[in-house]
Amino acid sequence: MTRCRKIISAISRKKTVDNKRLLETNLKRQLSIPDVLGIGFGSSIGLGVFVLITYVARYVAGPAVVLSALIATATAALSALCFTEFSMRLPKAGSVYFYSYATIGELCGFIVGWTMILEHTIGVAIAAKAWSQYLGHISNNSLPNLMNASFHWSDGEYFDESPDLIAVVVLIISTTTLLIGTKVSTVLNCVLCIMGGVIVFCIICVGFFHVNHENWTGDESFFKFGVQGILSGASLLIYPFLAVDAIANTSEEQKNPLRNSPALFTIVVSLTVISTVAVSVALTLMSPSHSFSDIAGVSVIFENRNIQGARYVFGVGALIFLFATTTSFLFTIPRILYALSRDGLLPECVGDLTSKDRIPVKAFLLSFCLSSILILSCKMSILLSMLGTGTLLTFFLVSLCVLSLRYQQCNVGMVQEYEDPNEEECITEFSYPSYVNKQFHADQDDVLSYKNSQRIKKPRDSTYKKMNSLVSMTSMGSESTLFPMSLSDGLEPSPTSWLISVLCIVIYVISSTVVSLLVIFGWKFIYMGSWWSIFLLLVILGTMMVSAFILCKQPQNKSKLLYKTPGVPILPLLSLTLNIFLLTSLPSNAFVRFIIWLLIGAMLYFSCAVFKSKERVPDDQEVVLYEVRESG
Repeated sequence: MTRCRKIISAISRKKTVDNKRLLETNLKRQLSIPDVLGIGFGSSIGLGVFVLITYVARYVAGPAVVLSALIATATAALSALCFTEFSMRLPKAGSVYFYSYATIGELCGFIVGWTMILEHTIGVAIAAKAWSQYLGHISNNSLPNLMNASFHWSDGEYFDESPDLIAVVVLIISTTTLLIGTKVSTVLNCVLCIMGGVIVFCIICVGFFHVNHENWTGDESFFKFGVQGILSGASLLIYPFLAVDAIANTSEEQKNPLRNSPALFTIVVSLTVISTVAVSVALTLMSPSHSFSDIAGVSVIFENRNIQGARYVFGVGALIFLFATTTSFLFTIPRILYALSRDGLLPECVGDLTSKDRIPVKAFLLSFCLSSILILSCKMSILLSMLGTGTLLTFFLVSLCVLSLRYQQCNVGMVQEYEDPNEEECITEFSYPSYVNKQFHADQDDVLSYKNSQRIKKPRDSTYKKMNSLVSMTSMGSESTLFPMSLSDGLEPSPTSWLISVLCIVIYVISSTVVSLLVIFGWKFIYMGSWWSIFLLLVILGTMMVSAFILCKQPQNKSKLLYKTPGVPILPLLSLTLNIFLLTSLPSNAFVRFIIWLLIGAMLYFSCAVFKSKERVPDDQEVVLYEVRESG
């Protein structure tokens, strides 16, 4: 029993967060807004437009890929609101790994980090292989034929007929670019995204000049793959929105993460929504979805409409954007590895930084090796079938973490801690002004002056005094609870209210899972009016509504955050429901491969990481006591 308690204590221990040191980093703060936008657009639009939309339209959803795109964008938008809150609370590399580690526990954090390594690595492999395919199409298949004749090694059933050495070369060039310097690679990525964005705009405009409405209303049924096909398509098309995780992973390298994060998330998500929906509409109206090509799908669609130069214009545009995609995903993986190694969950040598540019070189090399293995060992169709699981799990956990923190007594991460003594509810712009605004300075009386600041209706030489707060290090992390200014502000969470909130969230998640399974696999019974299916559906929906209503009545943490997810708990609960629906719609083979990867991670965690974690409590470590005697 003692051993079991120690194991449970170990896997549930949380990351200790020192709020006052959250903005300290060993990485180099050098990324501006355009640099981060390049990473965000590179990891979103390129893969979605040039690979995923044509694949989903042909094999998964048909013309209803448009509805899949709408569902995916709605789910991603809700999750992005939760991402924004956490990127302001905990602006650290590791993103969701760090958030779940500090909120839920170590095992959950490790699983999420381990999952995101695979998810981003799959993105690198798909982008590099798609780059190779578009180049082969531009060369009229002369390069693929040459490779198959020279290096033939398989019949093509499970592996490519020849090793995709062109994709490996792309990976080498991308890795070399990133190792030259973070700033150099991000500037190049930004330029490539601008050039690729012009091509995407041309795809949309030219596509809408060649529409044929019969492609939606003719012989080919718009809903030929049914509800499950639409949801399965959405579970794949949500992958480009993993860009929000890429942006969050740059927090330690942004020049001003607290000020820029909301704008970055808004811009990247908005343009990704527009491009995904618009391109899916344009392509499915231009050509029947069953005629889409497996290789260089976008170029082939325009060629089939006899548009001159389409092979080269859109092919080159795909090469530009897919190289940016490869670089963006490859940029993110080492940051996750660095965060895991910094916490002792991976060997510390993985996170070693160069002295000049502060780049995790060994993490880059490990990322290169993992990506090369996937490129050489998996066909494109296998890689595409593995997508979605990690992304949806990430979005699910971010929404869950927002709900968890909002109903806890303690606070994790940055909060606004300064008020104007002359105005009761005035809160300063940031929690740590010494970093964000160099015009702040501290007096000996723990009073901060705020000069020459641009604040509406606030005097230029006003004085801001720190609010009384309780700061204590607990097993929940760094607790900084701001007490309400008056009783009218509402009740604070208590242990009882927290327990009720947990029960409501658990019941809601279980009910959502049952509803999604019933809708996806039993929709025929519901459509036929089977009494038991309708009764079961109504009972479960009623349970969801009751649990949500009770959760709404529970007191929330009143800490003043830099950014709060709006509509809590309704929007996070809706995000949980959508993510659960998309998770249950994924094919079974995606879960099989995902579980295999998780088992490898579990073996690594329980054999090594659990003992090397820097959050191990002193009782579990060897402690040497020294007797101190007074001299004389």
